[in-house]
Amino acid sequence: MERARRSEPGTQVGARRVAHILGDVLETGRRGAGARRRWGALGGRRAALPALALAIGALGAGLTGCSGNPNRADASAGTFKFVQQAPGQDFAAPGHRAAAPALSGTTLTGAKLDLASLRGKIVVVNFWASWCAPCRAETPNLVKVAAAKPNVAIVGVDEREDASPAQAFVRDYDVTYPSVVDKLGTLAARWPVAVALPTTFVLDPKGDVAARFAGGVTVDSLTPILNKIEAET
Repeated sequence: MERARRSEPGTQVGARRVAHILGDVLETGRRGAGARRRWGALGGRRAALPALALAIGALGAGLTGCSGNPNRADASAGTFKFVQQAPGQDFAAPGHRAAAPALSGTTLTGAKLDLASLRGKIVVVNFWASWCAPCRAETPNLVKVAAAKPNVAIVGVDEREDASPAQAFVRDYDVTYPSVVDKLGTLAARWPVAVALPTTFVLDPKGDVAARFAGGVTVDSLTPILNKIEAET
């Protein structure tokens, strides 16, 4: 069942920024109109066009949905020694990995979960939301991986929404793994999460971040990474 997509927090900020830019565009146009006698009828248009282009770009960036640009990542990823394997897919070799940020909280079922308790296992951490179309597309793949690799722990992190729609999502897609509630996005802020959801990380048994997927994962994209990390041990 398709649900109405919620606006992300950055959308309102982007909209205000666009409003300011458009105001500058109008002011530039007025100045251009007054100066036509001195430097020609096209002067105001030339001055306004760059600002208008900037406004259009800002509007697109501010109102982009959860699928946005899956290859654009948070600058904090620089502390994680990722090497790009494919578009939207990064990997860090053993010896070049950083410890995963802390992650703990209450799951959608009301249980407590601390990522540290899963040390010793390969862990997949998936940041998602029910209002995110790419998240809906990838979830059946994660469910299949969970069934095919029971020794791998999968933990979801539900982003910026109330528990009710997320719980309905989990029921609709028969999700078997737990998801921690991150209503304010404070957990995601600690991780090198891509600008858009979904983003998925794979942790090695030491708790270090071995891989990151910016954008939806599939069985075919995730399984080889899990096999590669399993072969390290």
